[in-house]
Amino acid sequence: MAFGVDERAAQVLRHIVEDYVATAEPVGSRTVSKKMGQALSPATIRNIMADLEEMGFLAQPHTSAGRIPTGAGFRFYIDHLLLRRSLVQGEVDRLNQAAQEGVGNASADELVRQVSRLLANLACQASVVIVSRPDEQRLRSVSLMRASADKILLVAVMQSGYVQHRLIEGEPDVTADELEKINAYLNGLAEGLTLAALRVRVRAELRREKARYDRVMHRALAMGARALADSGPGEVFVEGRANILDQPEFAEDVQRLKRVLRAFEEKSVIFRLLDRAMASQAIQVSIGPENPVEELGDVSVVASGYRQGPSAMGSIGLIGPVRMDYSRVIPLVEYTANLLTTMFGQR
Repeated sequence: MAFGVDERAAQVLRHIVEDYVATAEPVGSRTVSKKMGQALSPATIRNIMADLEEMGFLAQPHTSAGRIPTGAGFRFYIDHLLLRRSLVQGEVDRLNQAAQEGVGNASADELVRQVSRLLANLACQASVVIVSRPDEQRLRSVSLMRASADKILLVAVMQSGYVQHRLIEGEPDVTADELEKINAYLNGLAEGLTLAALRVRVRAELRREKARYDRVMHRALAMGARALADSGPGEVFVEGRANILDQPEFAEDVQRLKRVLRAFEEKSVIFRLLDRAMASQAIQVSIGPENPVEELGDVSVVASGYRQGPSAMGSIGLIGPVRMDYSRVIPLVEYTANLLTTMFGQR
């Protein structure tokens, strides 16, 4: 075993973690001894627990109490001791059904919300899903249309079905005929590109001398450059907030609960929590203080990215107490992310 943890100590740590996950109460040596079939006496287990505490894997909340795992203890458990549970067929069927119902829907947002809502219910945690920055998605079409006397509306439709709108002001003299030509020209440039790549291409074309010889072409590029400004973060959806209320860690500490619920309202905070998973389809687990958001040092995030072909579409994850049932949560998130990748591949 790593970090100088021998087999006996590893098994003691595993039993403490799993009992604490189930009960939310400190775990005593007698409890561990019984779980191990009394292969080790309570006195021997107390000595091992003291060693694990010295290594930073356990903590003793009160002098006479048992031990609880620390963030480092949970990390060791996940990296070296965790046995993932298989999903039951009923869970798989419900997730597949939720995803299939959303495949024909034109809204990418509704598909991910529907699936993440079910994920939150199955895991009894809060689920968070990010539909990635539109810049990172490939375009299906770009349209410019008159919105008012001096405003033009850009409508960008992604291959995923995600639709982005952007108003361009100060364009009162563009005719309907010019808009039609501009749309044709921009769509010719946009084919197969992401918004970010189209923005780079439009700016490069503007710098080319030949773009100055055709008024409509130059107008198309100038309007495109304005409309394609960096779109910023994508959409964030949080489901299952009420599940946080059922967790003893938060139910008994109102200030901690408020801090977590407040964080769910901040789009930038959610992006920081799930950003690492955005570009990866591998499961990312951030435990307590490992989180990039300092004020959320008492929650864990299990997340994975999902894709549409080669393009990152976003990430989906579960947020809950550090005392999370990782053996169940990790396979749930992994399956759901892979399912979204499959579903978006069919759109």
